Amino acid sequence: MLCRRWWPVAVWLVVLRLESSDFASSVNTYGLLHRVAIAMLGEIDPNTLELFNTISRKSGHFLGYAILSLLVFQALKYTDRDRLRLALQRRWGIFFRDLWRWDWSMIAILFTVTTASFDEIHQAIIPSRTGRWQDVALDTAGAIAMQLLLYARASHALHLQRTPSGKAHL
Repeated sequence: MLCRRWWPVAVWLVVLRLESSDFASSVNTYGLLHRVAIAMLGEIDPNTLELFNTISRKSGHFLGYAILSLLVFQALKYTDRDRLRLALQRRWGIFFRDLWRWDWSMIAILFTVTTASFDEIHQAIIPSRTGRWQDVALDTAGAIAMQLLLYARASHALHLQRTPSGKAHL
């Protein structure tokens, strides 16, 4: 049962690990971006391309760790649901605590921060990479942003569920 809920987290950790290797170094992503830009647009200013490379890499940090935070949150939520399903004398999903819980959110954020920290330590020992605390902060911001979105989504879902006919009044 646990494997069924946690395999997406494991797969995503492998993806993040691959992105932490020399394969995804700034030089390599710049080279790939340069080839794609030349093929699509012709010659392009190297400074513009470098800026786009930096923005896309930092956006990747934010988004990649936001996704990790989401996957850990979902794994915790559905592991809890599976564990409690037989004991509950009610339908799952009718209370806010079924959709979002503080402990699920905090564990997802802490898991993300820990993974990001180890990732940056790993990158610090690879000659073509650098380990930066700023990237851990960016990764953490992605995780927190995802948890805020999950909270808002749970609140909205519960509001719709409690509104007559499932439609919100404007």
